[in-house]
Amino acid sequence: MGKEVLIVIDVQKAVMENAYQWEEKITNMNRAIHRAREKQIPVIYVQHEYPEGPMKRGAEGWQLHPDLEKPLEQDAVIFKMVPNAFVNTSLKKTLDRVGADHLFICGAQTDYCVDSTSRGAFDHGYRVTLISDAHTTCSNEHLTAAQLIDHTQYTLTNFWSETATIDLKSSRELGWEKVK
Repeated sequence: MGKEVLIVIDVQKAVMENAYQWEEKITNMNRAIHRAREKQIPVIYVQHEYPEGPMKRGAEGWQLHPDLEKPLEQDAVIFKMVPNAFVNTSLKKTLDRVGADHLFICGAQTDYCVDSTSRGAFDHGYRVTLISDAHTTCSNEHLTAAQLIDHTQYTLTNFWSETATIDLKSSRELGWEKVK
């Protein structure tokens, strides 16, 4: 059996300000982060950035949301400029270094960076668990955020190959029992 890793994607101020049920989703992300740390499962934070505007590195909107559990010294932080966190980043090398084969993914936005990174992980042959109650997005002119979340979860869980899978589990059913 390989190594599990938790990836927390783009839970930044500008991304979360209009996100669907953001308070509940961050609570569930924090639950996953705490349980991962208790089990000594590596946690990787991903932050999106643009050259200018509210998502420019260091800008107020680029900062991690204040309600999110902050990275600890041992946590990796990956910076990206496209939705898929595997593209032009050190994510794959970081995962290889710890021997990861099962990625637990949470964060924002469901229909962009969470979806793209989940697909990227699948394409790299990882077993992926999307934490069903710990990712969010915003409504758009075509669909509500709840519809986008449902659609993304349905689509991703229908991916299958001989080397990779994507499944769903809530933050309460990750199999990471509390360490006594």
